[in-house]
Amino acid sequence: MKFSKLLLVGAITTTSLFAHGLWLNSFEAKSHGSSIVTVGLGSGHGVGIEEAVGDRIQLESFDLFTPDAKTIALKKPQRGLDPIYESDSFNIAQSNLAMQSITLGKKSKAGTYSVGFATKTGMFTKYLDSKGKQKFSTKAKEKIRDLKEVVSTMKVTTFAKTYFVNKKWSQPEPVGHKLEIIPTSDISKLYVGDKIELEVLYNGKPLQSGYITAKNSLSKNDNALFSNIRKGKAKFVLTNFGQWSFDMVNKTKKDGVDIIDKASATINIK
Repeated sequence: MKFSKLLLVGAITTTSLFAHGLWLNSFEAKSHGSSIVTVGLGSGHGVGIEEAVGDRIQLESFDLFTPDAKTIALKKPQRGLDPIYESDSFNIAQSNLAMQSITLGKKSKAGTYSVGFATKTGMFTKYLDSKGKQKFSTKAKEKIRDLKEVVSTMKVTTFAKTYFVNKKWSQPEPVGHKLEIIPTSDISKLYVGDKIELEVLYNGKPLQSGYITAKNSLSKNDNALFSNIRKGKAKFVLTNFGQWSFDMVNKTKKDGVDIIDKASATINIK
């Protein structure tokens, strides 16, 4: 299965069932003894910077997590931005990706840092109108006009993290996301051909089964890699350098409503 098709099915956000993927990017640079990490949201079909984030994407939280367990709130994407330029040939708009830089100097705590967000939980309803035509809505059924019959209802939440190491590796702790992907091997010493090990937590406990896909920013047209989750663990052999995105979707049902949680973790490999 091509990764673009997988994203069409699995990368569900609060906007709609077939929304683009939503993840976190991080880019690291060294300058005068400091490490400057630029972080920001990614949206679209491929890993990296592709599309702006629309106003309908709403974040519940967006934070930096330090190795000594501090949580620092980051600036969320702006909303209601006006276009810069519009014409029949092309348009110009701000890339609303909440890009911001984190400078890690000589006195910064050594260890593994992460940045993570959680979207607000969105509702997605498939229904038949009074004429029997199938339609979709992001509203709860009580707020849908001309509703004859509900076909299905989903509650969708997206979680994303990106990881980077300052000076030396430390094992990242869970940050409390409902669905969370955490590296358990030293990501500062990973190279092409190495194996990366991941832990998957659901409600703070190891997820017993499922699968993760992995996609590389420098090989967007290649097939995704797959790994089964066994007792909360998954492994991949890295085939390229660059930024990797590890993604999964977990689906449960409660009171007839499908509960869909999506998680991703992005990591840069030398």
